[in-house]
Order: sequence, then structure tokens, then C-alpha cells
Amino acid sequence: MSETNILSFNEFREFLSDTLGVAEVVLTPDAHFLNDLAIDSLKLVELLLQFEFLLGKKVSSDAAWEILTVGDAYDYYVGQIRGGLVAGSPGHVIEEQTVWRVS
Repeated sequence: MSETNILSFNEFREFLSDTLGVAEVVLTPDAHFLNDLAIDSLKLVELLLQFEFLLGKKVSSDAAWEILTVGDAYDYYVGQIRGGLVAGSPGHVIEEQTVWRVS
């Protein structure tokens, strides 16, 4: 998949909304899957499986534990598509296809 095929944040948010059954408006970059969205473990497993399908490859257990927020998930997705970024580094989506990393 080339960079031109990277989902925008809004498209990614739509994917999450469809998978999790929550309104897109609550899926902000800082929204925590457990604390803010109250997503249960079964839904998280379903999300992980759909996420792997979207990426076309398996997400390691270590990486899955590092994805805590919607922004983390999008950062991981973009990083995997671009082949450089990994989960576990805090970051926030500034605009649709820009990922900002905080050291």
C-alpha cells in the first residue's frame, strides 16, 4: 500500500466508529479506549482483528498493549503503512495525515 492509500484521520475515525459502534464525534485523538470510550475486552479484540485486516498484517501483542487512545491507533496505522513509526511513542494527530511525535 502506498502513502496515497493512507486513510485520513476522518476515514480512520469512521472505520473505528463502524467497528466499535460508537459515534464518530467522541473518537478524538486523545480518547482512551477503556477510560473514555468504555470499550470492553471483546470489542477490543474485534477492533484488533479488524485493524489487522485493514493493515494486511498481524499486530504484535506488545504493540497492541501500547495502543491506548484513538491517536495511538492512528499513529500506529500510519507508521505501519509508512514503515517507520511504532506504537509506544506518544503522539497526536495534528491534521489528517500529519503525525506529531513528542519526545
